[in-house]
Amino acid sequence: MDTNDLLPFDLNVRGELTRAIAELGRAPSNEQLAQRLDADVIAVEQSLRQLHDAHALQLHPHRCAPWVVHPFALSPGSCWVETSGRGWWANCLYCGMGIAAALNEDVSIHTRIGGEREPIVVHVCGGEVQETELLFHLSTPVREWWDNVIHACASFQPFHSEVDVEDWCARHGLPRGAVVPIQQMWRFAADWYGSYLEKQWRKRSVAETKALFEKHGFEGDFWRLS
Repeated sequence: MDTNDLLPFDLNVRGELTRAIAELGRAPSNEQLAQRLDADVIAVEQSLRQLHDAHALQLHPHRCAPWVVHPFALSPGSCWVETSGRGWWANCLYCGMGIAAALNEDVSIHTRIGGEREPIVVHVCGGEVQETELLFHLSTPVREWWDNVIHACASFQPFHSEVDVEDWCARHGLPRGAVVPIQQMWRFAADWYGSYLEKQWRKRSVAETKALFEKHGFEGDFWRLS
């Protein structure tokens, strides 16, 4: 489904759902979402399916219920993002930073190096990532993200060094993708998600996505959209 096929109601559903997750720390039921929108449940569920088909969110495979509404995960992910009083799951550190950007709050992101044994906490304070020495490795190329978006997010992990990335890829039989300094990844997340809760939601066009990639130095075959 093309992004241009989304109707204003679909955009309102996505925006209100995102705000509800930010507020509640979980997704509302479809009935609760319909109440927030003053809309019919059947219309809301039809819109959720439209949004799923447009890669604007991910529904559970066998029921009309949100599974991932980026940057928020709605089942336990590899990251736990918390402020002083609330918390959310994220499927990768990039999404965790996206939550920080969307909330415009200081957060602590609990995750693990390479998704393995070593726990780390990444802090976003005053609009900056504090652990500036970290690298972020994206194993799955952009054009394959929505083939299995859950796996793609799971393959994005923080590391201490490029040597660690190489060892990790060899150990798990996963491709070496793009290795990005954590600050660069944070600036991209801030641009991508910074207005998610403030403005009317809309899905970026291919041209807008390419322009944002280029702005942040994400060029080459890995970043090709198709």
